[in-house]
Amino acid sequence: MRLQMDTAQRLLTWLDVERVLKQRSVLWTRLPAGVLSVDCFASGLEVRHSADDRVVDEWLSKIFGNAYHRDQRCIRLRIGDSSYPVELTRDEGAAADIGQKNYPLWRDVTYLPIDETTTSDQLEQPAVQPIVEMPVGWASGPDLISFHSFKGGVGRTTSLMTYVAACMQEPGAAPKKILVIDADLEAPGVSFWLDEANRPMVSFVQLLEALHYPPAGLDATLSYFAQELRKTSLNVGGLQRELFILPAALDLAEIQDMPVAPEHLARNPGNPWQLSDHLHALGNHLGVDAVFIDLRAGLSELASPILFDPRVDHFFVSTVAPQSVQGMAEVLRRLYAFNRQLPAAQLENARPTVVLSMLTKELRDAGHYELALKALGEAYPTDDALSPGVQWLEAEFLSTLMSIGSLREALDTLPQSSRLFASATEWARGLYAEPLQIQTTTSADDISPAATPRHEQASRLYEVCRAAEFADSSATSVILATEPLINLGKHFANELPNLLMIGAKGAGKTFTFRQLVGASKWQHFLSKLGFDPANTTDAAIFPVLWSDNIEDKPDGEIKLAQNSTANLIQSDKQLLLSASVVRRLIEEALKAPPDHWEDFWDTLIARQLGITHGGLQVINQTLAKHSSRVIFVFDGIEDTFKDADNRHVNEAIHALLRLPNRVSELDNRYMGVIVFVRADYVQATIRQNLGQWLQRFQAFRLHWNPESFLRLAFMLSCQAGVISNDPKSAESLRIEDLKTELERLWGKKLGSEKSKEAHSARWVYAALCDLKGNVQARDLVRFLKFAASFESNRTGQTWPDRLLAPESMRKAIPDCSVEKVTEAKSEVAPLRRWMDLMEQSGIRNLKVPFSQEQARLDASLLGSLQELGVVYEDVDGALGEERLFLPEIYRYGLGFVTSATGRPRTQALLKKNIGAIPL
Repeated sequence: MRLQMDTAQRLLTWLDVERVLKQRSVLWTRLPAGVLSVDCFASGLEVRHSADDRVVDEWLSKIFGNAYHRDQRCIRLRIGDSSYPVELTRDEGAAADIGQKNYPLWRDVTYLPIDETTTSDQLEQPAVQPIVEMPVGWASGPDLISFHSFKGGVGRTTSLMTYVAACMQEPGAAPKKILVIDADLEAPGVSFWLDEANRPMVSFVQLLEALHYPPAGLDATLSYFAQELRKTSLNVGGLQRELFILPAALDLAEIQDMPVAPEHLARNPGNPWQLSDHLHALGNHLGVDAVFIDLRAGLSELASPILFDPRVDHFFVSTVAPQSVQGMAEVLRRLYAFNRQLPAAQLENARPTVVLSMLTKELRDAGHYELALKALGEAYPTDDALSPGVQWLEAEFLSTLMSIGSLREALDTLPQSSRLFASATEWARGLYAEPLQIQTTTSADDISPAATPRHEQASRLYEVCRAAEFADSSATSVILATEPLINLGKHFANELPNLLMIGAKGAGKTFTFRQLVGASKWQHFLSKLGFDPANTTDAAIFPVLWSDNIEDKPDGEIKLAQNSTANLIQSDKQLLLSASVVRRLIEEALKAPPDHWEDFWDTLIARQLGITHGGLQVINQTLAKHSSRVIFVFDGIEDTFKDADNRHVNEAIHALLRLPNRVSELDNRYMGVIVFVRADYVQATIRQNLGQWLQRFQAFRLHWNPESFLRLAFMLSCQAGVISNDPKSAESLRIEDLKTELERLWGKKLGSEKSKEAHSARWVYAALCDLKGNVQARDLVRFLKFAASFESNRTGQTWPDRLLAPESMRKAIPDCSVEKVTEAKSEVAPLRRWMDLMEQSGIRNLKVPFSQEQARLDASLLGSLQELGVVYEDVDGALGEERLFLPEIYRYGLGFVTSATGRPRTQALLKKNIGAIPL
């Protein structure tokens, strides 16, 4: 609320005065220097202070504006123009009052600031105490899990029972015991699913009363309730799977006359968390694995003592209806404000889960779905731009779930909710998984990491990735048969390839070029991809243009391939041009452009084959004369032509890109052409029908989808010995097998299996891809290089199930981004122009999302950056001018920061654009 603007207009009674003071002092924990205590009574306001009266008057004037009258020392109320007296009591030498005891209840938590930008005049001095004393963690015993919703009828109870069903169906051999507590004391749910055989003679209402007024001690009380619950437990699929249900009440009369409620236990000054402690202890008496608590909906004190306990695993259920979303957003905002008091590690563990329920395809396609993601994501923000503050789950609408009438029917029917049940099954696996023995090294001997096998293995991975980062490092590396390369073999097993292979920077163009040149024969290259040589046409590989990163030595890969072709057609090897000569010929042609650049490229090929006159037709006839098929390959266009926007350069590149068209016009073709070219050069050169060009060669476009992304990570892990397998098996394993194998590299999640951290493979993919889902091979190699480097020098926690600790993976992203942007700036003209514009304009630390004007982007430059995947514009988000986003792989390197709205939007956009975050 706008306290400073409308405080005077909303003061109706003295209770409004008290509310304003509670808000501004964060429930009396932050008062101005010199103000010792503040007490509000129906008869007036009493302020005890040690400062000058004027200090207190100024403070009250700042809070209440013209509603505070200094001369009369009163606060004007609006009803009847009445006044509320203020009494100042000077008490020099006294200490500040530590304030009243606060509790985990809505009436107290509501005064926690939810905005991190609270101004200094609102919080005059540091808090003298936390608003609520935090609970002590449980060393052992069952997990506590709560399900809450703002509105009733949104599927809260069915969501809870879906998780219970998943626990009951968990395939492990160990016994399964679950306690469900119906704590909805206004509208019980699970209680009505009990039949007579499974209805205990005790209730949650009775438990509250017995805990508040224990007739024979706490242990005796809990033992009695445990004994009664055992009598009516439900066995599911045998004696080893047992379900206990504690109903809200034995009959509704108990609720209608309920002298003890959860808030009464929460008001215990010695331990405001005793309700959770007692329910945990009851679970211990029963020997259960988990205690599920179905809470009352809304902003009810019937739920708050459990709701604000950070030791409880909280699930919040909401539909995408605006009323449900707005209410749930308020719950999440208050929970976040409360949890911000926690230490960092506990704050991470306290992440809530939001279940969007009753979803249909129509609802997902409608605007309310995206608005719900945005509102709920912003209500519980995070400093980690790669992980949302809340864990998101979804539950589809099924009419069969609307008429469940018993526990057994629920356990049989709820697994049909495939989407939510899959999430619940994974959660149940984590519940019953063996805990990781994460060790922390503390001795002096462990300060140096050099001697441990883990550090040695990380060092090997670093070396493998450093060697693989740039394609010029080795011509003999193992090639991974990705989809574009498989398509190349499928289309051109029996005819000569004649095409452009387009790819973004880092997609593997030069690597593939070198694999072709190193193979020397088309048949040999296809066999490396897994094609049967007996069923493929053979041809020699002749490199015409290549990257500056490949050294042209007499016995090097370029000359070996060229010599092989020269031998086939018996041409003079002395005619073969060196790299420096090729570059000089191109430079001279750019200074004195030929009438037709097509003739220049034809001559460049012909001259090296000993052909002095004639174009492609003569070259083809010469090859036919010697019954020799040759594939001419071109790479390094970006090294040769630095500025594709230059007119003569543009004409030269355009002619080269049209070479496959001209070759296709030849009769009885003995030659083929493969031109490796970066996507932005095609965009800058082809002015008309660009879409048709791209579509024509789309099957061979070098890109890395989620599947090939996993296969590359697996292959590198095998080469480094992280995974004991043949690197070539990366091409044959199923995706699920790859994910399982890669757990040895980076674990299943960025935490334990029970944590709400992201799945590691999905997190890495989301961190490295752009907002269209495109990811580059070099970025993955670079990421693993940095993560391995950090791991090889890291001391502290050791994760026995993986090589790379989450800490090392998180630290790798900024360095990966900086290196990517630094490299791209020197080679990608649109990005370089944008960065220069921002540098000249002094733009620093721009926030995501941002506007076109803020970033000094004209329409043309913005279009180029969008095509490259550097910038994404969200035209459907109703964000106004600030609707431009950067993927994380560019954000760090460009020096952009994320706003509270930018973090969840980035995740939502990726999901929106590609349907779902893969892996």
